[in-house]
Amino acid sequence: MNDQQQMIQETVSRILRDHCSKEVVDAAEAGNWAAGLWQNLEDNGLTLAGIPEANGGIGGDYADSLLVLREAAGFAAPLPLAETLIAAHLLALAGEQVPMGPLTLATGDFSLKQEGQGFRLTGYASEVAFLPWAQVLLVPVAGGQPALCRLNPTDITATTRHNMAGEPRSDITVDTVLAAEAVSAMPVDPLTLCMNMGAAARAVQMTGALTSVLNLSVQYAMERTQFGKAISGFQAIQHQLATLACEVAACQRAADALMTSPEALSALDLAVAKARIGEAVSLVTDIAHQVHGAMGYTMEHSLNLRTRRLWCWRDEYQREAHWEAEIGKLVVAGGADNLWNLITTAS
Repeated sequence: MNDQQQMIQETVSRILRDHCSKEVVDAAEAGNWAAGLWQNLEDNGLTLAGIPEANGGIGGDYADSLLVLREAAGFAAPLPLAETLIAAHLLALAGEQVPMGPLTLATGDFSLKQEGQGFRLTGYASEVAFLPWAQVLLVPVAGGQPALCRLNPTDITATTRHNMAGEPRSDITVDTVLAAEAVSAMPVDPLTLCMNMGAAARAVQMTGALTSVLNLSVQYAMERTQFGKAISGFQAIQHQLATLACEVAACQRAADALMTSPEALSALDLAVAKARIGEAVSLVTDIAHQVHGAMGYTMEHSLNLRTRRLWCWRDEYQREAHWEAEIGKLVVAGGADNLWNLITTAS
């Protein structure tokens, strides 16, 4: 981690410690936009960390964006940070200015055809994150001429519900004509890039939340007493916490391999990270809730703010089975003679 990243990490942590209380997260889950928390992060440039200054960001690289996501996930920040940063990277890649405010994306089945002086966009998408709170919706379109479309979320036909973490997720249907200036040509397939960036973001977010779960569990075990001593002194608890720590360490290493530009990201590193970190979620959350006992299941305790998000993020941008199959395809494509080299030289 370089000096700039150290500064970003410290700034994010300070802001979230001061402004991302359990009450703020609970209010967001009840449907109240955490405007103050967002504004504090935006005022410090952190909602556009890693975005080129020429496009409206604060500079840096994609690793800076992922660092913000990891730190924010540790505090269960109820904000579309991942969606905003991915959208901002796509806009920058298209040579566009990135607007201020929360952004989101719709990855689904869309088609784009020229109509008059504009373009007709039709299609649908499910599980669009944070649509009610977004100021701009981006729709990446593959096939033919890859493009990135910008829409006003209030113009979208949407059915919104909330996931297990209390975050809004919307199913949308689009049939509209966009002005030419709302459509940008892309130099690469934006849909594939968006899916890969989304998987990397969720992997990093899960790592941040898993690290927080470990810290909460260790702290609770040291404070909770039973039979006259802290439960951290019992061998069974020590074994559980050791297993939890090993899982988190493996996830941190897998996430570290993702700290590069989206274009340079190794397909194998991405598949391994999303699969390995997703796999760890079940074991880590099981152990954490066992250590906390009934207390950890109550809505008054902050553990569930992390574990509920972990269960949701694990499912998004494909679960382990998909990414494990991708690992298999990459191994087969490399051939038997390259298997040992693939294993020993992978990040």
